[in-house]
Amino acid sequence: MTENYESPEERKSSFTPFLIAAGVALLFFGFVVSFPLAMAGLAVLALTLLKVFKDGTEEKFSSVNEADEEKWPVEAFSKEKLGTWIFLMSEILIFGSLIVAYIYVRIDSTSWIVSSQVHDVMLGMSNTIILLTSGLAMTLALYSIKVGNAKGLKIGLAAAFILGLTFLIVKLGFEWPALIGKGFTLTSGLPGSTYFVLTGLHAGHVAAGLFAIGYLMVRAFNGGFTSTKYTAVESVALYWAFVDIVWLILFPLLYLI
Repeated sequence: MTENYESPEERKSSFTPFLIAAGVALLFFGFVVSFPLAMAGLAVLALTLLKVFKDGTEEKFSSVNEADEEKWPVEAFSKEKLGTWIFLMSEILIFGSLIVAYIYVRIDSTSWIVSSQVHDVMLGMSNTIILLTSGLAMTLALYSIKVGNAKGLKIGLAAAFILGLTFLIVKLGFEWPALIGKGFTLTSGLPGSTYFVLTGLHAGHVAAGLFAIGYLMVRAFNGGFTSTKYTAVESVALYWAFVDIVWLILFPLLYLI
């Protein structure tokens, strides 16, 4: 977020949120109705996010000049942070409803498979450690920029990105193919469908987090953050912590019980 504030006359409305919403809607609707429609939604979403990435790295986003606008009523709690928490609350509702539904179906079932007989628990545990270490690196990156350590921010972001990408590669490149090879697929029954829906949704959130961290890395290496300007880092760190917490719930449910 740049410190060169624009006047109200210079600010323009953006259709980006609508395009993102449309892309997500087409993506999920396409999964139900038509695969090409889902791919169209994915294309819209990808192109829009690339535009957001480009605009962000070029410092096109700016703050409202509070001198020309009404004061934010909760001065101790920024609009950016409030927006982040509202977004995370919506994510909690999504994952919470799916996890509760999974638990309900699992408890009611008398013939559910034994998780340890299907999943590689040690590989899942190792991948869990990788993701949690990525979360630690993100936390250290945030702490570094708060104390003015730009180098620490860059190292932390790079470590978080590499570890998060490793988690995704292990999940989608090794675990999923191995399970599919055993006949454990999305269409092989409730155990398979619930596993792939929950881990697939989580993997999608990891991918979105990697996109956000990549954006932070570009800005960090261009000197875009200081000890007094790190709101974007804080928001992404909160999101990444949420991704970690969700996996800490999913791992025992899907691999150990």
